[in-house]
Amino acid sequence: MREQGLLEERLQLFRDTVQMKKTNKIPNVSNFWTWKILDSEYKLSEAMLDWDKMFKLVCDFQERYNFDAHMDLGTRNPIAMINPLGEHFYQIDDEKEIINVDDITIMNGDEYDELKTNPTKFYWTKALPRRYPNITIENLKKSMFEFGAFNNYSENISNIFREKYQSPLILDRRFILMFGFDMLFNFLRGMKELSSDLRRHKSEMLEVLDVMYEMSLAPTLKAAMLADTSDIPFDTSSVILGHSILNVKQFEELYWPTFKKVFDNLAENGKTMYLFCESEMMRFYEFFQEVPKGCLAIHLEQDNIFDMRKKLPNICFVGGMTTDLLGNGTPDQCVNYAKRLIDELGQDGGYIFSQNKMMSFRNDCKRENLLAVNEVVRNYRG
Repeated sequence: MREQGLLEERLQLFRDTVQMKKTNKIPNVSNFWTWKILDSEYKLSEAMLDWDKMFKLVCDFQERYNFDAHMDLGTRNPIAMINPLGEHFYQIDDEKEIINVDDITIMNGDEYDELKTNPTKFYWTKALPRRYPNITIENLKKSMFEFGAFNNYSENISNIFREKYQSPLILDRRFILMFGFDMLFNFLRGMKELSSDLRRHKSEMLEVLDVMYEMSLAPTLKAAMLADTSDIPFDTSSVILGHSILNVKQFEELYWPTFKKVFDNLAENGKTMYLFCESEMMRFYEFFQEVPKGCLAIHLEQDNIFDMRKKLPNICFVGGMTTDLLGNGTPDQCVNYAKRLIDELGQDGGYIFSQNKMMSFRNDCKRENLLAVNEVVRNYRG
């Protein structure tokens, strides 16, 4: 790609790829998150509590590896904003180089009707005080100050990546769709309690999911359908994990009705979506056979991407490069596998190169392996 107009070329490359068109290059998306810090001179706690340090290391990361687009620009963990509120769900261990997050339960199993009746009131009068029991006006002010610093950082880093590096962000905050079941899974009930609710409170849960769709997801989807989104790679995006505790029948009841509405809107309006599916998706593949060709890119984590391509020729797939190879293999082994991914998945369009996992731990990757892989993805044509 020529330097002039590189951003526009990259954006067009993503649009063509998700529409299953054959392209002259395979786009390369960074699925690197906390690993960027471990690849820098900073400790986790230093970078995550200092936006200047985060800014430097994220820019250094792009200058070193030159990705076409990114899933994260250092904004994943909101520790600086929630620490003043007495938040203790995040634990940073600089010695072990890990971050632990507690499974959070701030809603009781008998409160679905209350949440359904008035979600806003429930969030302010029940959820917020339970998550931050020691909240005061003073620490709320401190949190708002940190939130302002976060917004400034987010805007500045996004602008630098667009203007200097001409490398866009995949998960644009304006049009991220939050599915109701993931709200319950990640923020309100937690993994353990929500698993029990599938047996005890499923009917109430279904009613809540309808309310959450109308209150939150539907307005965001409508905004994306009406907006000029030519400045981002995908018109909408989402990250899901709650499906990991569901069987096929439960997925059909709790996720698919909302997915169907989203995909119908995308097809009707000629829009696209980037869906990062943590965990495993293979058992649900038959549902996605209904998705119109050219509107959806699915980033796979634990699935065999070659098998999924055979079952879903209508879907653009993202991922494939494994942490096992990047963290434990040699540069030659990584390069050979990268070439196989491009040869088998990308020759006829519909494939975006990336890592399968959210790269977060030291042993997920070696620098020399990533440098070799990105070089071959930039230049290899099969």
